[in-house]
Amino acid sequence: MSLTKIIWFSAIFFGMNFSSFAHDHKNSHGTEKEAKQLLERAINIVKSNKTVAFAMINVGQGGFHNKDLYPFCVDSKGIMVTHPTASGTDMMSFESSDGVKVSEIMLKNAQEGKVSTLSYMLVRTVSNMSGTPTVSKDESKKITFYTKVGDYVCASGYHPY
Repeated sequence: MSLTKIIWFSAIFFGMNFSSFAHDHKNSHGTEKEAKQLLERAINIVKSNKTVAFAMINVGQGGFHNKDLYPFCVDSKGIMVTHPTASGTDMMSFESSDGVKVSEIMLKNAQEGKVSTLSYMLVRTVSNMSGTPTVSKDESKKITFYTKVGDYVCASGYHPY
């Protein structure tokens, strides 16, 4: 085989593999639009039946864990009532590595019928092949959309790239 054919074959083979990886990587991360849609679904089901909603969100039923996206809700005291890995956690003292007091800000500013935005640094929570949520080791910027839903603040965010 000539050197030219080897170079072309290698370029095609490796190019296909790298583009497949890039495609899969991109598809494993949620988008701004998907995060907003997920929050809207969570709002509707929490308004309809919060007990069922919280159970579904906590276990990821009904498509509530999609790629690295998930909704979460905190009560008026800052206790996480829905989250794939932190349900029951007191979030009032939580501060991101860049100094953002996430729950405190959301509880103070959330308004019924208005979606607000908050940006901070956070590790990524993703669902593995079996649907079990796992937490990454690397932090990245997270943009979270949040609103007041009855006695709760519900949110969903994404990591932009």
